[in-house]
Amino acid sequence: MSTSRAPFPTRELLRPRNWPLLLLLGIGRIVSLFPRRAIPALSRPLAAALWLWPKLRSVTRDNLGACLPDLPEAERERIARASTRHVAASLLMALKTWFSYRPGHPDFAAEFTGLEHFEAARDTGRGIILLNCHYNSTELNGAFTAQLPRGDRRFTGLYRAPKHAAADAVLHWARTGFTDRILSARDIRGIARGLKEGDVTWFATDLEFAGRGSVWADFFGVPAATSNSLARIARMSDAIVLPVRLRRDPRTGRDRLEISAPLEGFPSGDETADATAMNAAIAALIADDPAPYWWCLARFSHRPPGAPPVYGAA
Repeated sequence: MSTSRAPFPTRELLRPRNWPLLLLLGIGRIVSLFPRRAIPALSRPLAAALWLWPKLRSVTRDNLGACLPDLPEAERERIARASTRHVAASLLMALKTWFSYRPGHPDFAAEFTGLEHFEAARDTGRGIILLNCHYNSTELNGAFTAQLPRGDRRFTGLYRAPKHAAADAVLHWARTGFTDRILSARDIRGIARGLKEGDVTWFATDLEFAGRGSVWADFFGVPAATSNSLARIARMSDAIVLPVRLRRDPRTGRDRLEISAPLEGFPSGDETADATAMNAAIAALIADDPAPYWWCLARFSHRPPGAPPVYGAA
């Protein structure tokens, strides 16, 4: 299906309170003029600035200490710094994708592995949920996903809707550049309805989610407040769940979308077991090459009763 892009929110951005966001988008427009191969070099100053942010540094190190405790401290430190560089490059790549993505453009030529898993799922006629996480550039991941051989199936992106109206309008403009529509991840019924109609739905669900609709499920062996929405949506829609990640091939230096086999026996009907299976699938996307993961995300702010804190425990 062809996308119908949401309009650029000019009126909202011209309001004085939204000028910082407008400035950011202006920088993004400049970044988009550079070829993709220039992004790593352009991101170095941003990575250096991010590393100077005490909270980001602390959360990154604490996450790695909790999730990869068997690695030597020097190796975890190397991963922490490399992860920050990946985050910086991903942020700039997001801006470039928003302004520059065009199907067929050399900077966005998609490569795939495991395409047979997607084609087999597509041929069942059932909806497909592409389970991903904050690994490398989420926006480039979406642009590659848009190029999957999905026929006339609608491509729906899910997101956490920000409370800031102008930011929400920018995200709609940005992500409808490579999706057919985006929905709030809280719109469970709307998502399930689309999947019943055959949607291909892009869902990154590795962020902490506490409160109603969450359970405690291990993530790299650490109890984490985890949304049970994926299992609920899959149960309501009979959708197939395929884990995917965007990874750079170390031999060729080219990015590719890697598609894994579908989750088996999912959902099971047991909320905790399903959330644990989902977290295990996400961890499997990360474990063999952890540096591109966004370890700066505070995944363990909430703790089960009696569990020690993860952040600031030292």
